[in-house]
Amino acid sequence: MSQLNANISHSSNLKPFLDYFKRHNIEWKVTAEKHDIPLNIATRSVWLPSLNVMAFLMSMMRQSNRNIGLEVGQLISLAQISPELDRAIHKCHNIEEAVHTLMDLMPSLNSHISIWAEQIDGDWYLCHRGAYRPSTPGYEQAEWFRTFALLSVCRHFLGESWQPEQVLMTISPHIGKPHESSLEHSQIRFAHSFGGIQIPVSADFLPIEGINHDIDWTNHMARLCHTYCVLPWFNIRWLAKLLGMSERTLHRRFVEHGTTFRLLRDNARRDIATSLLANEHLLPEAVAWHCGYSDLSNFNRAFKVWQGCTPSQYRKKAMQQQT
Repeated sequence: MSQLNANISHSSNLKPFLDYFKRHNIEWKVTAEKHDIPLNIATRSVWLPSLNVMAFLMSMMRQSNRNIGLEVGQLISLAQISPELDRAIHKCHNIEEAVHTLMDLMPSLNSHISIWAEQIDGDWYLCHRGAYRPSTPGYEQAEWFRTFALLSVCRHFLGESWQPEQVLMTISPHIGKPHESSLEHSQIRFAHSFGGIQIPVSADFLPIEGINHDIDWTNHMARLCHTYCVLPWFNIRWLAKLLGMSERTLHRRFVEHGTTFRLLRDNARRDIATSLLANEHLLPEAVAWHCGYSDLSNFNRAFKVWQGCTPSQYRKKAMQQQT
């Protein structure tokens, strides 16, 4: 499970949108240049700032007067989302294996989206959450697209016309309700803390398997912490649930391996925070959200413990060293 800077998206994520623009004769290159999107993006494999990608899609939605994220998402194929993902999903035999594969591959495909499976009120959901605030330009386009992209994965095993009974979305009702008909057989709950689609899996399903037999257990835990530390509710109880074990058992495993959950979680958040402050020069408010903090003062206190200075001081020093 490779790890990436928490502020970039692969250019392959834009390919379905470019195909859509071409099919509908929608001019996109002028808008792309305004958002620093390379014009040869269709044939070039690069990493792009996620904020630029989202702002570009929001501008294209306004320009074309179309709900681009939803329309492209409805037409998307696995191969268009990612050839690597398409190959991996085709090797799976059922939806359970597909969920495991998706959770394992996602960190290498898109660094600002978290994917996991969670049981809510007795039902399993394939869940997702972006690293950006819902107020970010282009956020709703990204969420509609993400929802239908995950539906494409599920439909590979459950049938092309399959729709989940329940869909969770973080966008507000006044933004989402006008488009409810796109999932007319699903009940959509808006303004949720994360997105998700209800999935039919076996009673003994576990989101992550084989962890007890992993000879590199500590590094595996560190990678999981790096992937999910961006979630505000990420704690040892949540991780234990993801791993299908009790909180007490997981705590004991950390002790047996000479480490703690808090250490690995804070190390992961520190690494993400310092990278975003030093390399991306994001403001502390944005970095706090990326690291799972909804309260800036809590993030400032934690960062000072990690680095001995405030996020603003760290960012200022990094910018001075690069000039």
